[in-house]
Amino acid sequence: MKSTLCASLALLCCVVAGTVRAQVPDRIFYNGKIVTVDKAFSIQSAVAIRGDRIVAVGDSASIRKLADRHTVQTNLEGRTMIPGLIDNHMHFLRTALLPGQDMREIESAFTVPDALTLIRARARQAAQGEWLSALGGVHWNQFAEQRFPTLAELDAVAPDNPVYLSVSNSGPGSVNSRARAFLQGKGVPVGADGKIDSGDATIRAWRALSELFGAPETIKRATQRQMAFASSVGLTMIDDNGGTIPEGGFLNPATGYDPFLELMREGRVTVRIRLLLPILETGPDLPILRGRLDNAFRDFGNDMVKVVGFGEWLAAHEYQVMNPLPDFYEKGARLAAQRGWTYEQHVITLSEIKAHLDVWERVNKETPIAPLRWSLMHLNQMDQESIDRAKALGIGLMAHSTPYYGVSNQTGPMPPFRSILDSGIRTGGGSDGARIATMNPWPMLYYMVTGRNAAGRMINPGQTLTREEALRMWTASNGWFTFDEDKVGSIEPGKLADLVVLSKDYLDARKVPDEDIRKITSLMTMVGGKVVHATQGLR
Repeated sequence: MKSTLCASLALLCCVVAGTVRAQVPDRIFYNGKIVTVDKAFSIQSAVAIRGDRIVAVGDSASIRKLADRHTVQTNLEGRTMIPGLIDNHMHFLRTALLPGQDMREIESAFTVPDALTLIRARARQAAQGEWLSALGGVHWNQFAEQRFPTLAELDAVAPDNPVYLSVSNSGPGSVNSRARAFLQGKGVPVGADGKIDSGDATIRAWRALSELFGAPETIKRATQRQMAFASSVGLTMIDDNGGTIPEGGFLNPATGYDPFLELMREGRVTVRIRLLLPILETGPDLPILRGRLDNAFRDFGNDMVKVVGFGEWLAAHEYQVMNPLPDFYEKGARLAAQRGWTYEQHVITLSEIKAHLDVWERVNKETPIAPLRWSLMHLNQMDQESIDRAKALGIGLMAHSTPYYGVSNQTGPMPPFRSILDSGIRTGGGSDGARIATMNPWPMLYYMVTGRNAAGRMINPGQTLTREEALRMWTASNGWFTFDEDKVGSIEPGKLADLVVLSKDYLDARKVPDEDIRKITSLMTMVGGKVVHATQGLR
């Protein structure tokens, strides 16, 4: 701790015209459990902030001596503070395109009555006739009753609003009477109980909903609601992988980002967003990829919003699950590498993983991809041989908790967290949230720590991590993928002041048993030294 404090004090001073002028902190948090997630995973009791940066970390008595009468000092009263959480894979921006209000809070409901209470509360806030939805990020097995609310139950809590709950774009889903009437009018088959089966019916339902996309101002308001939700659960940075489902018209590459970019220009973005641009190429001339390469700047933006690369596709989905991959995919991968772009690729099955590694190894012989920080993501069926091949390439592995809503481990480790981490390869955690997993990071960490799905069933035995390891994967480790490791992910002098005060002490398994990890929220979230979420007087 003494060396840490000395480094902090050195940073607090600057030389001006031969004299030393102290840089007094704007704000100090003290008397807390400051989980730094530095290399030693040290625990301190105080942190000092000036502007958007952390300037000192250490014991409370020493850090408080740095204050003057203008410094705001907050007594954490023993509460736990961690670095802001970073999700390295989410379809965040596209959720704001859905009609009406998106109900992310249902992700943390564990009984049908709890979910109905949340829907009733949202219905009271919504305008009559406004849609209420939770599309992706919810699943029937999160509820003790192992079912979705019925049409009658949804009618009882939201009689004046169409309600639609769906596991993902591929279903299944459940609706109330108002939503059922709308969808049936569009030719979508819906059961008398409000159930929409998986497959074609759900795809047709999503197409129908795409007709209801709001105006830019509506999308901007929805984006702000989503950012507020992210802040309430401690997310301070999200790697956004756009929208890649043509059936629903999500995130049109030409116009879909416009409302968010308006928020950025207006200074109303409160979560750091790293944009990965999806390339849905279909032919050998590579018009989509070439268009992006010729008309977009890589690593372009600022600390709040930045384009970092391509992902999660470099070709249309139907081509990228092939083994072998089509020749035009390899041609595109080679071109992206030659032009120096970072690239993150969706892979789930072992055959997908091996097919992409085959191509990447050939590309790497001509253009080294390690400096570009290419990464494979999801990794549900990855084996040790593939991990070793990836490590030899110098790429990263994004190990995601999407199987949290799964029902078995028949396909093997999902994913092999322990094997990946023990290999020493660069790795980090993510969700695929708002698509097939929760936007809320805490169920995702729960899955990494326990191997249990939403219903409490063990589906990933032998591949669990410690709480410390899981937290590092969601903080310090994730900065590497977007070249942000020197700015975010830990509470250290010089890093951006992205900080979260937790509702429960995540590291204390005696006070917070595994099941309660999913119930953790943020009492206060700070991004770049600015409070973006606060409760219980922590402002």
